[in-house]
Amino acid sequence: MVDLHVHTTFSDGTLTPQEVVKLAKEKGLFAIAITDHDTTDGVIHAIDEGNRLGIKVVSGVEISADFEIEMHILGLFVDINNEFLQQKLKMLERFRKERNPKIIEKLRKMGYDISMDEVEKLSSGEMIGRPHIAQVLVKKGYFSTTKEVFEKLLGFGKPAYVKKDKLKPQEAIEAIKKAGGLAILAHPHKYLYLDEGSENVFLELKEYGLDGLEVFHSDHSQKETNMLLEIAKKLDLAISGGSDFHGENKPEICIGVGKGNLKIDDEIFYMLESRVLKP
Repeated sequence: MVDLHVHTTFSDGTLTPQEVVKLAKEKGLFAIAITDHDTTDGVIHAIDEGNRLGIKVVSGVEISADFEIEMHILGLFVDINNEFLQQKLKMLERFRKERNPKIIEKLRKMGYDISMDEVEKLSSGEMIGRPHIAQVLVKKGYFSTTKEVFEKLLGFGKPAYVKKDKLKPQEAIEAIKKAGGLAILAHPHKYLYLDEGSENVFLELKEYGLDGLEVFHSDHSQKETNMLLEIAKKLDLAISGGSDFHGENKPEICIGVGKGNLKIDDEIFYMLESRVLKP
């Protein structure tokens, strides 16, 4: 079994890259992909641990793109040293840094005692985002869970939400392709109705260079999975899958198996790898 969508402390996960690899090994996984949001900084640490423990680690990233609400595009098998990719990721990091103080300011005006210093300390200096802000609010007793914080304050359209500048989908795909990776549309169910109309979106993304769809995901129903399988076959798009593991930030999702509904065979890994190796 494999899991090609995993997060670490370098974005909004709660386990370090080394801890994630150890957990994957304990669970008997063959391979995992480190796909932190808008950064590849944790990949090398996971690869080193994977080499030590004998588990394959795919170098990956999850890039936020501007599409109606938001679209996420996974880059798998990317060259983390590619200059073009890193320039785009640094741009996204700057966008994120500009957004966080605006969120804090909104929260303070609403009466929440929270500072940017507290958020930075909690994040251990790694990439800071809304999940870290949510963790501080939970730690201070305002809410019971980070999920509750997002539902009431930080989610799209909520009182403390601040829109973040993002790349266009074609820019995200271009960055991934220039780094030699595969561009995979993450969890399509979150922003698309899986009907005939959605095929036009998939076709447009394919024109930009999209390689595949994340068919298997913790939040996909069996019906959605089957529909995505049909769409991928019809449009000649590769099939990928992952749990979207975040550790304690999403405690209901376990590495490798999601909510108990995942079993992603290593055949998926080999099929994707073969696309990368094609001349």
